[in-house]
Amino acid sequence: MNIRLEIYGCLIAITIVITGCKKVQYEPDPSDIPSGAPLVTVIYDPGALGDRSYNDLIYAGVERAALTRGLRTLQLSPSSASEGLAALDTYFEQMRMLTDTVRRLLIVTGAEYDEYIREHSKELDGNSLADLLYLETKEPLPGKGSTLCLPYYGAMYEAGAVSRIYSGTTLLIAANSELQVIQESVKGFTDGFNVNYSESEENPELLLEWISDETVGGFRIDDGSAMDIVYGGGSMPVANLVFPICGGASGTFYQLSNLFGGYEYVGIDVTSVSPHCPFSVVKHIDRALDLCIGEWLSAEGMPKHQTLDYADGWTEFVLHPYTDMQKYFTEKVLSAEMLGTIHEDALKKEAGDE
Repeated sequence: MNIRLEIYGCLIAITIVITGCKKVQYEPDPSDIPSGAPLVTVIYDPGALGDRSYNDLIYAGVERAALTRGLRTLQLSPSSASEGLAALDTYFEQMRMLTDTVRRLLIVTGAEYDEYIREHSKELDGNSLADLLYLETKEPLPGKGSTLCLPYYGAMYEAGAVSRIYSGTTLLIAANSELQVIQESVKGFTDGFNVNYSESEENPELLLEWISDETVGGFRIDDGSAMDIVYGGGSMPVANLVFPICGGASGTFYQLSNLFGGYEYVGIDVTSVSPHCPFSVVKHIDRALDLCIGEWLSAEGMPKHQTLDYADGWTEFVLHPYTDMQKYFTEKVLSAEMLGTIHEDALKKEAGDE
């Protein structure tokens, strides 16, 4: 069996050795024998890196934290779930056997490995030098390790409310209905869209399209399937504004707009995409990873679980300044006062005060 793992990060070199059909071993490259510097390893969902949004922000945040703190990194982007699980198997086996004094942090980025992580986290209990950080869950791990959640409801609520005022028909494209983070995003956007802040007599339509019905599906899509969703088999798009909440698949919908036109889109986890993108919703996961790595290195360590929310700026709704968007909103359609009202409502709703 051939196993291919893409390796990112410039601070450590690793040789991958395949033994049999189920083992993956990492052996130090002789030209880069590890020093005593702490090692941060990141394992992504299959094909996640290169999405130019959430996962690439994770990569940048980890590398920035490593450079400023003198750490070594190993970032793995498997091409399949089986490759990712094989890498996790190797990591946990090594953690049980290591006798050196190097501190190690494993960061697992998504739901593809949820069952495995929850089943095996206790295996790290006996190693004081090994730790685990599992992203985007509100459920703490049963064994050793920390969890992190950046709720998206508030920022999505604000985006939904503004989209109703800005657009006619809006198409919300979601990866799948199984993941909590996607459910929360869809609910936030829908709740905001359904409030008529401008008191307009128009009743714009919100369309919802799920890409997949699998728990971790919908984060990749081919051009043909994306065309069918956006253009509905015709030459004109089915909506004026498209909001793809689908990770790496979002880039396909951005490209279709840039190539064929007919609709604008809301960016996700990007602050600037193109003139076809009037506003974005951003999760500052890069800053969150820098925070967590700093906590891990501290005497107190990382909390068992922490939530970094909208009120403290960890997620954000961003109006883009080009094409006079801010002037359009603040002077012609949506006043600064109304924007402030929407923002305050979003904060209260995410906090559960309404």
